[in-house]
Amino acid sequence: MLTKKEKQILELRKKGYRQVDIASKLRISQPAVSSFESNAIRKIRGAKQVMDFVKKMRLEYEEE
Repeated sequence: MLTKKEKQILELRKKGYRQVDIASKLRISQPAVSSFESNAIRKIRGAKQVMDFVKKMRLEYEEE
């Protein structure tokens, strides 16, 4: 699950903001922006891999 900060950063990136602009807007360091963004992407990729596996194996699952 993405954190509030990860979601904020992805939304701003979607709007075309650069990392340096996001850092200024959210009052955090640029390395922090990069870290939050990398973590979010890693989580999204992981979730996609799980869903692909579930579909491939035709497993039943319930969303929480």
